[in-house]
Amino acid sequence: MKMNYPLRNNSKPRNKNRRLKIIAVIFIFATVFFISLTGASRGFLNKIALPFWKFDNYAALKFSNAFSIIGSKRSLILENRRLNLDLDKIKTDLPLLQLIRKENENLKALFGRSEGEKNLVLSAVLVKPSVSPFDVIIIDVGKDKGVKAGDRVFYEGAVAIGEVEEAYERSSKVKMHSSPGEKFLALVGERSVQVEAEGLGGGNFAAKLPRDVEVKEGDAALVPSISTSVFGFVRKIELNPADSFQKIIFKIPANLSELKWVLVEI
Repeated sequence: MKMNYPLRNNSKPRNKNRRLKIIAVIFIFATVFFISLTGASRGFLNKIALPFWKFDNYAALKFSNAFSIIGSKRSLILENRRLNLDLDKIKTDLPLLQLIRKENENLKALFGRSEGEKNLVLSAVLVKPSVSPFDVIIIDVGKDKGVKAGDRVFYEGAVAIGEVEEAYERSSKVKMHSSPGEKFLALVGERSVQVEAEGLGGGNFAAKLPRDVEVKEGDAALVPSISTSVFGFVRKIELNPADSFQKIIFKIPANLSELKWVLVEI
C-alpha cells in the first residue's frame, strides 16, 4: 500500500533569515539617518534609538559568548595560556610605567606645571564606526554624567580619539579626530616636529613633512599638551622624488570595529 508523507515546510527558516536581514538593514539606515540630523530632531530620536542600540550591544555580546562556549577545549586551553602570558607582561610593565609617570609628574611639579588629576568617566560604545559613517561613535553617557560638548574622549586612557560633538541626556555623539577632513596639530617623531594632520577615516591620518625631517615607522604622533597622550603611530611613509615633502600616514592603535569602551574627560 502506498503511503503519503507530509512534506516538510522549509520556508520558515528562510522567512526568519529574511526578517533578520531586513531588521539589520533598517538598523543601519536608521543609524546613518540619525547621525545626519541636527539639533532637536536628533535629541528626540536619540531617546527612541537608545534602547535599540543597547539591545544590539547586548545581543552581540550574547552571540559572542555563545560561540566562545562552543569552541573546543584545546582552543580554550591555548587561549588561556596566551592570556596568562599577556597578564605576566602587563604585571611586569605596569610598575615601570607607573614609575615613569611618577617621575614625569614630579618633574612637571618642579616647574609648577603639574597636570593634576583627570576626571574620567567610563563609557560603553553603543554605535561603532563600522556602522556609523565619518568615524563617529555613540556612547552611553551624557548630561546625566556631566558630559558636555567639547569633552575629550580617550581609548585606554592615553590615546586621544576624539571629542564629544553633542551631549544628550543619557548618551553622546563623539566625532573622532580621524573623521575625513578633520584637521588638528600633532607632534611627530623623536624631535616632536609640529605638523598639521588631516583625518582620512578608518582611524587613519595623514600629514606632510619636509624630506629632511627624520621620521620612521612606529614614531608617535603626540597631542600638543603637557599631558602625555597620543593620536596614533606612524604606519607608512610615502616619498616622491619630485616632491620636497614626505607624506606620513599614522593610525590609532585600536581596531575601531571592536571598540567597546572609552573614557570621557569631563
